[in-house]
Amino acid sequence: MSQDNQKPKPVTVIVNARPHTWEAKDITYEQAVELAYPGQQPNDQDTYTVRYSRGHNGHGTGSLTASHSVRVKKEMVFDVYRTSRS
Repeated sequence: MSQDNQKPKPVTVIVNARPHTWEAKDITYEQAVELAYPGQQPNDQDTYTVRYSRGHNGHGTGSLTASHSVRVKKEMVFDVYRTSRS
């Protein structure tokens, strides 16, 4: 079996100081927002900032924007901030 066909091992990622088990090799902006704010539907009044740290070499820290993803690593940290426009 080639490595491409192997299912990634689950890892723990930290989102807004809470641990979550993640079973995919990448996480998207939208998935990080969903982990931070489960069940809350996005709307035109809210915007989200997703920052990460403790990532892979060369991508240890950074930010995610809509429709983008990053490769996950054990105990990678994501900080997701919601800003509401009034």
